[in-house]
Amino acid sequence: MDEAAQGIATAALTLQSVLLQSLVQKGVLSRDDALGIVDRSLDAASNVPSAEEAGVVAEITQGCLAGVRDGLEAMPTRL
Repeated sequence: MDEAAQGIATAALTLQSVLLQSLVQKGVLSRDDALGIVDRSLDAASNVPSAEEAGVVAEITQGCLAGVRDGLEAMPTRL
């Protein structure tokens, strides 16, 4: 994966993080619902073809989503 693609992927996952946290803060989603979304994304990232580049994509995606998940877990369950 080249640097441009990695930057785009990181930006998309950062946007996902911000949107999920905002939806939780506004009460649109529960924290558990948001964590479920991240878990489904992690599962999808884990099920990519086994080619070397796909492995790199999965590794980057999993690392970013783990950060998203950590941020959501740190949020209070109710405001």
